[in-house]
Amino acid sequence: MKLVSFEIKTALGIAQRIGILIDGNEVGRIADLTGCYTAYLASETDEPTPRQIANVRCPPNMIGWLKGAHKSREAAEQVSSWIDKKLKIEPDPVGIDGERLVFPRAEVKLLAPVPRPGSFRDFSIYETHMSKADVPFKKTEQWYTTPPYYKGNCDTITGTDDPVPFPYYTKRLDLELELGIVIGKKGSNLTFDEAKDHIAGYTILIDASCRDGYNREPFGPTKRKDFCTSMGPCLVTADAIDERNIDCRIIVGGETWWEGNTGEPRSFWAEHLVAYASDNETIFPGDIIGTGTIGLGCSMDIHRWPQIGQQMTFSMDGIGSMILEIVRGEDRVRHVDGMPGLLKYPGDQI
Repeated sequence: MKLVSFEIKTALGIAQRIGILIDGNEVGRIADLTGCYTAYLASETDEPTPRQIANVRCPPNMIGWLKGAHKSREAAEQVSSWIDKKLKIEPDPVGIDGERLVFPRAEVKLLAPVPRPGSFRDFSIYETHMSKADVPFKKTEQWYTTPPYYKGNCDTITGTDDPVPFPYYTKRLDLELELGIVIGKKGSNLTFDEAKDHIAGYTILIDASCRDGYNREPFGPTKRKDFCTSMGPCLVTADAIDERNIDCRIIVGGETWWEGNTGEPRSFWAEHLVAYASDNETIFPGDIIGTGTIGLGCSMDIHRWPQIGQQMTFSMDGIGSMILEIVRGEDRVRHVDGMPGLLKYPGDQI
């Protein structure tokens, strides 16, 4: 099953919803999950309060749906089967109060599947990643036993319909293709088997990175990473895809820049990353975990760099494609270029 978060225009303004991709891909129709479940309960069961129950089982936000665990999943499966039958009879079915249930892709804005996750951890598990960089990154013995990660900015998560800004303070923007893991259950100190059961599904994750400014940020990536992370186009439930064998590619201007597979040499599988993240920490429904760049799927390794005005297509078989436009970032204050500080640099005397 493929689920999306999306925005629609209503008489009361913009509303955020979650839905099911009816036609199996991100360019097809989208069924409003909450509205459809309301209509299903009203027409197929004796439930006296269908709208109230639908708002509990299929609330119009992805984290709320994930918190419903197996009950929300069961409701979504009922909706998927019901709307499929309904569309064979009615091309444009309506809900119990006449609201639309199905939307063409062109009428909605796709958001990140989890528009504002509770946390975002991005690992690095692929052995060849950064091996072709100008200064190759050497994997230490520790890298093979404990996967490194950084924590990203959850407030700059964007979807496939949002552009990627090219910050003024970089000359080397790098869009790294990764697999995103969506957490579906709360847990801590998980075994590998338990961790596997905590994975709700997968999505495409694009880690936008500035490949300069390292001296400015000695304590980890901030301005080099925190301006944008793209996710989408959908959440594919874990039972519907094999995360260990997904063909993927980067295409720019009709030219393939890179092709690879999620099964390339890697230090850990998805459940290992989830278990590691849960060690003496608690993970929650809607948390996002990135695998890190898949193989050589970044500019540092292929030595081809995005430019303002380009459109880049990132695809994963079984999930879909994200077409991201590169636009000029905001340029108003330029604090990142350096600010007049309160102290003078003492030189080498300290």
